[in-house]
Amino acid sequence: MQYDVKIVGGTIVDGTGSKGIVGDLGIKDGKVVAQGAAPGEARECIDAKGKIVAPGFVDIHTHYDAQVLWDRMLSISPWHGVTTVVIGNCGFGVAPTRPQHRELIMRTLEKVEGMSLDALRQGLGQDWPFESFPEYLDAVERRGAAVNIGVLAGHTPIRLNVMGEEAVQRAARPDEVKAMQHIVREAMEAGAIGFATSHASTHHGYDGNPVPSRLAEVSEIDALVGAMADSGRGTMQATIGKSLFFDEFAAISRRYGVPITWTAMLAGIAGPGSHRRHLERSRQLIEVDGLNIIPQVSCRPLMFDFEFDAPFPFEMRPLFKRTMQTDRSGRRAIYGDAAFRKAF
Repeated sequence: MQYDVKIVGGTIVDGTGSKGIVGDLGIKDGKVVAQGAAPGEARECIDAKGKIVAPGFVDIHTHYDAQVLWDRMLSISPWHGVTTVVIGNCGFGVAPTRPQHRELIMRTLEKVEGMSLDALRQGLGQDWPFESFPEYLDAVERRGAAVNIGVLAGHTPIRLNVMGEEAVQRAARPDEVKAMQHIVREAMEAGAIGFATSHASTHHGYDGNPVPSRLAEVSEIDALVGAMADSGRGTMQATIGKSLFFDEFAAISRRYGVPITWTAMLAGIAGPGSHRRHLERSRQLIEVDGLNIIPQVSCRPLMFDFEFDAPFPFEMRPLFKRTMQTDRSGRRAIYGDAAFRKAF
């Protein structure tokens, strides 16, 4: 056979869990057509002796939604062999965004994901090249990227787009839910891979407000997943909360037949040993109930580094709401207050 590219002499690790084998790989028309033995000539031959030949990693949980617009390399994921990323996780994103809400979206990303507000302002600029979700996908495609990108339609910008600043204050009215459903359908038609949301108590946005998706009733989330499912495809991604977990996932999955992936299965997620209980419930949902509800798992220990300038682990506590509503000098004064220190 004539190949376009042949990679020879490397240790092939194919991603199935099988033991690596030394051999050759033949590629033609962008597809692997021979593995292990690849007899024949090739227009290009790559010597991989002493190296691993493997599929690229798919990083299913990233937040490059803004960064992709100024960093086509999506640093640092490709440095570690990632060839596909999924963005829009936890319902965060930058589209759809009305011009008057741009600052609120950037301040939300700063707060909930620890992004530099200065970097966001400089990178996105004054005139964003999009407003709607389809326009955002077009902007990403025009710029190009070093790796493949799958985009989830994020609940937070969708809710803010429809409800304005009331998105962080109340439940949506029926007419507002219908408007959000329209945006989700439009996003799926444009190429979104699914819909993402969050009810996590740790997710605060600008001025210490909950991110918009946290104010959504489960019926609203259900309706938006239904709008996604109208396309005949799509995955729901969610960050769990007290009112959005196994029972709600099971009901949504049964109703629409969609896969659901949730964040995140961590050791001691709800107290010592609780992850084993959650693993067992996950097994039952999959093996007994036949539902495609899959937890996301960190591939290494998850560490929180923080300063009291932005004390993320404590900000789920009402005591710290004041610190999220003031500048650095104001926070120093709060921390110095004897009553605050006693309460802490």
